Amino acid sequence: MSLSIDFLGFRLKNPLMLSEGPLSGDFELLKLVSEYRIGLIFTKGIRLKPAISPVPFIRKYERSLINADWSCIGMNEWLDVISKLDINVPLVTSIAKNYVKPDTAVEMAVELVKAGSKAVSFVDYNSNELIKTVRLARTKLKVPIMVKLPPFIHDMEKVLKSLVRAGVDAIAAMDSIGPILSIDIETGEPLLGSVDGSGYLSGRYILPVTLKYIYEISRFVNVPVVGVGGVTDYRSALQMIMAGATGVGMVSEPLLKGPGIFNKVEKDLKSYLKKKDIGNISDLRGITHKIVEERKVSANMRAWINSDICTMCGACEKVCYPGAISKNLKSYTVNRISCVGCGLCESVCPVNAVTFK
Repeated sequence: MSLSIDFLGFRLKNPLMLSEGPLSGDFELLKLVSEYRIGLIFTKGIRLKPAISPVPFIRKYERSLINADWSCIGMNEWLDVISKLDINVPLVTSIAKNYVKPDTAVEMAVELVKAGSKAVSFVDYNSNELIKTVRLARTKLKVPIMVKLPPFIHDMEKVLKSLVRAGVDAIAAMDSIGPILSIDIETGEPLLGSVDGSGYLSGRYILPVTLKYIYEISRFVNVPVVGVGGVTDYRSALQMIMAGATGVGMVSEPLLKGPGIFNKVEKDLKSYLKKKDIGNISDLRGITHKIVEERKVSANMRAWINSDICTMCGACEKVCYPGAISKNLKSYTVNRISCVGCGLCESVCPVNAVTFK
């Protein structure tokens, strides 16, 4: 049972990647995280000049994160880091393109490659700027070129195909969602230290948005895709791969639980492959596309509760808005005439006693 994958000419130990963020922001941090079971690391977004973010700039938001982190050690320091860094994990240098023009971003990439970078990625919330940058970079660089896309791109198919024509080798998606705002109700003050308190949302809550994004990207273009945004465990990592991702990025969960989360996710993925008798993790890539093509949609199925499994917790009855579920002596039962087949009862049952027939 193998988790290893080929990605941009690298042979990765697993598809798990540390995405751009605080944990890959300098020499010591990169050395630290490289000791964990990570397949590939993206540096934090590299800016021309050093920058410091107003504090606080990262806050836990229930089971996700909000951040306004734009800090950076600066280009000169990064060149020194890249030239001296010696780790056993492939590294992609990520350039904060949104702070510079395309020609400057490409000049930065050229310098980073001279310093030893084996692959570069450009990050910008303006997709047209990314296309221009990739087109120019392709004439200057021989190393693999990536981009990280913002959420909610208009004309997605057109943008993706333009990036491929420009020469992009892989695509990561998506960046954090925002701007967003969270307020302390005791003081009325925003929780983040930015000028207006705004920031960006990442972590568990954005997983369904990212999954749809990855599904569409892998449908429109045939290049490796890295799914970033909402991955917290092996289940969400598998969903990304099934949606079409080659690799899976994490940053919020390692911040909340420490980089040891990569070791746990890798272990759980191996257990899943063994249980399902799957030879390689890549065998699952894009499987959802095939299933969607073959599935038959029905509006006639209704809920059914297995009395042998039902624990009488009552969760299904509480959420049944048509009032189709009622209690009897040994379990709950469904009035199939009243049931509308919404599926909410199945999703809240803690013991999987509810199915559809």
